[in-house]
Amino acid sequence: MNIKMKALVAVAVAAMSISGVASAALDSGAAGNSSLVLTLLDRNSSASATFDLGFTYSSFSAGGSDSSVSFNWNLGSGDYAAAWNEFFSLADANSVVWNISAGDNLGLNTEVGTKGFITTTREGAAVPEIVRTVQISGAATAFDKYVEANKALGNHADVENGASVATNGSAYASVFLNGNKFSNIGPLATSALDTEQGVVQYVTGLGSTGYVTPSIYDATFRLGADGLLTYTVAAVPEPETYALLLAGLGLVGAAARRRKSA
Repeated sequence: MNIKMKALVAVAVAAMSISGVASAALDSGAAGNSSLVLTLLDRNSSASATFDLGFTYSSFSAGGSDSSVSFNWNLGSGDYAAAWNEFFSLADANSVVWNISAGDNLGLNTEVGTKGFITTTREGAAVPEIVRTVQISGAATAFDKYVEANKALGNHADVENGASVATNGSAYASVFLNGNKFSNIGPLATSALDTEQGVVQYVTGLGSTGYVTPSIYDATFRLGADGLLTYTVAAVPEPETYALLLAGLGLVGAAARRRKSA
């Protein structure tokens, strides 16, 4: 990639990071395509906060257009600020955990891939190779209940990508973040502030006991206590980088052969 092209790509990525991607009001997965949602949870104070990140389940699916590009969000500014500040007036930052999820809860279990969910995974958490269709369907339903309850709160109904705070009822995040997992299945799905998390997607298999191997993203989320949320896609080495690597390996091999012959 030449210098001019690199500059154009950098400008495009920066623009997307600032503006985000527009979506409608906060959506659950009942219609098949939920919003990508950031959840903050402090069980000690019984408070949680929900942020619509402006992406959807379909666009952020593994290999999708939005999951392949790095982005960032400032939760302490704009339409997010009121909920961010309200939540931390109630919560203790030292006991806050966070999760990012999206879901698809539309369709029948008789077709592969009709339902699924995306979730963050705590660093070092084991990702199960098998999650049954019936488990995925139940988890997606719990997530829908949480999202639907939050739609009526905060500024979700008034702005494109809003946020809300809840302290009880179905809108309180412990409803679906049971056991610090996505509805108590899959890997550990929450982590403390100022830490990174991986991303994984599960989709349904054939029949209630069917399963499909999960897709693990080559990317991470990080949420800072300062309100900066970043999504970073692992860098792919450019052709010239591969060339230098191969050349280096060639020199190492040549040196080894010389030592052996000597």
